[in-house]
Amino acid sequence: MKKNNSFIKIGLIYTVSNVIIKGMAFLTTPIFTRLMSQEAYGNFSSIAAWASIISIIAALSLYSSISRAKYDYPDRIDSYVSTITLVASVFSMLMWGIMEINMPLWEGILKMDRVYIRSILLYAVFSPCVQALLTKYRMYNEYKKVIVLTWITLLVTTLSSLGFTIFMTDKLTGRVIGTYGVVAVVYIPIWIYALVKGRRISLSFCKYAFALSLPLLVHELSTLLLNSSDKIIIHQLCGENDAALYSIAYTIAMIITMLMSSVNQAWVPWFFDKLEAKDTDSVRKVVPAYTLVFTLGSIALMLVGPEMVLIFGGRDYLPAVSVIPPICFSVALQFVYTLYVNVEFYLKKTKFISLATVGATAINIGLNFLLIPRFGYIAAAYTTVIGYAFMVVFHYLVCRRTEYRTLFNVKVLLLNLLVSFGGMLLVLVLYRWNAVRLAVTALLVIAVVLFALIKRKMLIEKIKKFM
Repeated sequence: MKKNNSFIKIGLIYTVSNVIIKGMAFLTTPIFTRLMSQEAYGNFSSIAAWASIISIIAALSLYSSISRAKYDYPDRIDSYVSTITLVASVFSMLMWGIMEINMPLWEGILKMDRVYIRSILLYAVFSPCVQALLTKYRMYNEYKKVIVLTWITLLVTTLSSLGFTIFMTDKLTGRVIGTYGVVAVVYIPIWIYALVKGRRISLSFCKYAFALSLPLLVHELSTLLLNSSDKIIIHQLCGENDAALYSIAYTIAMIITMLMSSVNQAWVPWFFDKLEAKDTDSVRKVVPAYTLVFTLGSIALMLVGPEMVLIFGGRDYLPAVSVIPPICFSVALQFVYTLYVNVEFYLKKTKFISLATVGATAINIGLNFLLIPRFGYIAAAYTTVIGYAFMVVFHYLVCRRTEYRTLFNVKVLLLNLLVSFGGMLLVLVLYRWNAVRLAVTALLVIAVVLFALIKRKMLIEKIKKFM
């Protein structure tokens, strides 16, 4: 397994691949908003939020432990993957059985039909194997396998959900079955491969995975609630139409999250390898430029928010445009706290990770119930910002007590957050004058291009160095 591929090279490969693949998903959003009524689109956003919660609980977050198991069980990683895959699937089946005993109760709690619940549970049984394999491939820089598996997943999800939505009379049912039921069936041969590849189930692996992953299960679930509770609460307090408006704006703002996720897939194994080799100088040199990319990216997306809403949803969704800037700023906060979280995970301080996320989620949900009835669905965007800001401060304070207290330049990170926050305020004002906003956007693009041209030799040298 190759370990010498550079963080920048693999990050670029993941980014290009995800832009192409997820670009398909983004391109189908305008189709879904036109195929489905606004009510059905809002209902699906709520169902998708519950599906994510159920899937995370079913997987027990065991796959996340692979990042550390790479160093503790380097010669038995395939057996480790097969062990946690089987454990997660068995737990998912048990959860399914418990819910089947009193399905009407769960239909009432989740506010969805049993057909949707069963499609999600089927997906939950087989999806952990894909998560485990993707984590393993990323940690070992097997980026070609990551791309192939990601292509299979996203192509099947996009095409099946689109096909079923088009041809079924009940558009909501078609999209749910296409998104979860069909994909689960495609995962079955991948699930079998993961089990056969490892050939061995180990009780010691189970103990290791549970000790490391259960705190992270709380973290993942809380993170999902932090991201998804907005939609669920808006759906309950404001109705389907406002849920649809918030969902379309949130989807657009998540474009920058896609960039962060793509690069982070390469960053984590590179970062862990550098810490393992005690090479902190390389990390310090990369972080400023790494952070600047996301600062500029978040501001750029804010500036073109109205155009993105028109493309993805049409004029009926334009009232949601003011949600985009604060959500983009929350992604900038998420990026910064993730830097610190990676340190904590490397040091196996997973309890602190969970504690911070639970606190942020509690703050977010509490503020949502307090502010959404008073200010409407837009308040959810700002409660998300507050939740992520809490996490930045918490994780910073935790890392201050570790040997890596000076790993990141706090002034650089804070400056980037201030720039992103200033960009959010400026863009909200510029939304009132489209001509001025577009002029500012053009100037920003020109400035970046001119800087790249003037400093091209320096940039090329730095890229070659890290490549």
